[in-house]
Amino acid sequence: MNKKIIICLTSFFLITPLCAEEYSVIKHGKATVTQAFDTTGLLILGGGVALTFVALGLDSQTHDAWRNHQQISADVSKYGDFWGTGIPEALIIGGQIYYDQKNGIPALEGFVVGGVVTHSLKLITARRRPDSTTATAMPSGHTQAAFSLAASMTESYGWKTALPFWGMGVFTGLTRLADNAHCLSDVVAGATVGILFGRAGYHHHQNDIQIQPIVLFNQGQVNGLQMALKKQW
Repeated sequence: MNKKIIICLTSFFLITPLCAEEYSVIKHGKATVTQAFDTTGLLILGGGVALTFVALGLDSQTHDAWRNHQQISADVSKYGDFWGTGIPEALIIGGQIYYDQKNGIPALEGFVVGGVVTHSLKLITARRRPDSTTATAMPSGHTQAAFSLAASMTESYGWKTALPFWGMGVFTGLTRLADNAHCLSDVVAGATVGILFGRAGYHHHQNDIQIQPIVLFNQGQVNGLQMALKKQW
């Protein structure tokens, strides 16, 4: 099994039960998948599929221009390679769960579901890499991981905070071209999956916490008002 899948699943099953009471992995996973295909998600998917087909026509041209580190040296591309392993993403999301559980848990959900979808598509498409090492090229897992984090950071903290993560996503995709590990269409497909599911985990969490007023009585008379937080999941 791919190392990134192991990292994702281990984080998902070990971290989240410690951070959320009565957390249902199946329920949240299904909700993330379902809500990935809302109106915005369908637009992302449609645009991503269209760009992937466009990129297919450019694969040969970009491959010849980028392979063997013609555009990015091996010393530089190694940073993009590491960024897309899933390790930095898991650490960042783990930090979110510790310090900002409200945003960390949906980020983890989208990251894990996106990773599972990516590696399932790899098995289905069975596209051979440009360097002919394996038939797991489509879509790019490194790019999916990087763009999933960028999308979740946007949902969590807005575009300004997320801009560096989007930059790292683009950089990671380009390093995969430089390493001769993927064609352009693989990278575009990976980015599409990452964005699609990276944002999806948040929507069913919008009503996680419900604020309920509680009226305090003392000997039949109103003595005060308090606000209580009630979990919906």
